[in-house]
Amino acid sequence: MTRALKFHAVVSGGTLVLPDLGAFEGKRVEVIVVEDDGGPLDAPAVGARRVLGSMRGQFTVPDDFNDPV
Repeated sequence: MTRALKFHAVVSGGTLVLPDLGAFEGKRVEVIVVEDDGGPLDAPAVGARRVLGSMRGQFTVPDDFNDPV
C-alpha cells in the first residue's frame, strides 16, 4: 500500500517544521523539495466541473483492472 503526505510550508531561518510523521516511521520514504515562486497553483478553480470523456483515447484500462491483487 502506498501512502502519501503532502503539505505546504515556509522555511524560516533554515528550519522546516514537519507534521507528525509517525505513520512513516521505519518506512522507506522519498522527500521532494520544490521551490515555489509564489505564482498561482495548478489546482483547478473552486467549483470547476470535470467534463465526462475528456480523457478518452489518452490511456487504456487493462482487462485485469478489477481482479484481486
